[in-house]
Amino acid sequence: MMRLMCAAAAVFAFAIGAAPALAEDLEQATKAVKDATDEQLLKEFQRRFEARKHRTRSTRDLVAPRRADAPLETVDEAALLQATRFASRTIYGTDDRKDFYLIGDEGVKALARASVALFESAATEPSSDKVSLKAKSLREVQKLCPGEKFETQPSAAFCSGTLVSPDTVLTAGHCVREISNDDAISPLPEIRFVFGYWMQDAKSPPAAIPSQQVFAGREVIGGEMNDVKDWALVRLDRPVPPGIAKPVSESEWSAAPVKKDQRVFVIGYPSGIPLKYAPGAHVRDTSSPGFFVANLDTFGGNSGSGVYDQATRKLVGVLVRGDADYLHDKVNKCYRVHVCPSNGCRGEDVTRISVVQPRG
Repeated sequence: MMRLMCAAAAVFAFAIGAAPALAEDLEQATKAVKDATDEQLLKEFQRRFEARKHRTRSTRDLVAPRRADAPLETVDEAALLQATRFASRTIYGTDDRKDFYLIGDEGVKALARASVALFESAATEPSSDKVSLKAKSLREVQKLCPGEKFETQPSAAFCSGTLVSPDTVLTAGHCVREISNDDAISPLPEIRFVFGYWMQDAKSPPAAIPSQQVFAGREVIGGEMNDVKDWALVRLDRPVPPGIAKPVSESEWSAAPVKKDQRVFVIGYPSGIPLKYAPGAHVRDTSSPGFFVANLDTFGGNSGSGVYDQATRKLVGVLVRGDADYLHDKVNKCYRVHVCPSNGCRGEDVTRISVVQPRG
């Protein structure tokens, strides 16, 4: 589930289920949001929330009096909500996920190249030199409301992984049947490991991948799946050439204990869309010996993603579990991203890298 930071989490409650805004209201709101600072926007949502808390039944459809000299205060609630979404301006913080082509740090980009998307073989169609990817848009797959981020990107991968030796991928144990013992999960022969599944630019979704970047699995060489540990190591059918990806080897795994408030980031394939790098998270709970909890911007499809220390860029864990990804908007009969405060909801569980047992 995506984690967005929020200085006043409860203010989001009034917005769920808001009716669509009229065109003229939305135009006014868009201008007001564009002209406002983050602090002004935050204060306006706080003001409206406080007004609702003290509202009587006879005034339940009103908010506190609006001042004509304050543009945000004159904006209709539904229009204000839609404008903040469309402008990517939100009091809950920004969606930290970034596409591959927007990663400016070469060190992080190298880690992104080592990330691999897991596909059902049925979702791939090989030819002589390309493998076509069979995918619907994220909006179609998740039945999203208009305006949700990345809605037009393809959604086809079901899990994520990280190359940790030239021919070995680290992923979550529940992503492979051989570890999960779940018949609903594909067995290894029916999984394809795809490198380079990312957006080259804002308008170029990956419809086909060069054949040399697509691998099959040869064997599962280790793994566990229980209440505290969830990981798997998969041997590929051939080594990955260095020109495609360089592995995040054991020397790049962190031996230091993960600490509360430690800054971390994640690289993977949220909801099966092309690769996303999501920085800006921190560790919330370290009480379990097998996993820690962080407020990472992750979704289903991120399972198996590598989680890294923000300062050292060393691998600290494998993303395995989280909260609900999307919530149903009953008014508009579609789904919206589930937004939580920085310290709200349950957090995302990350198997500690220290429990993974590498195999030669």
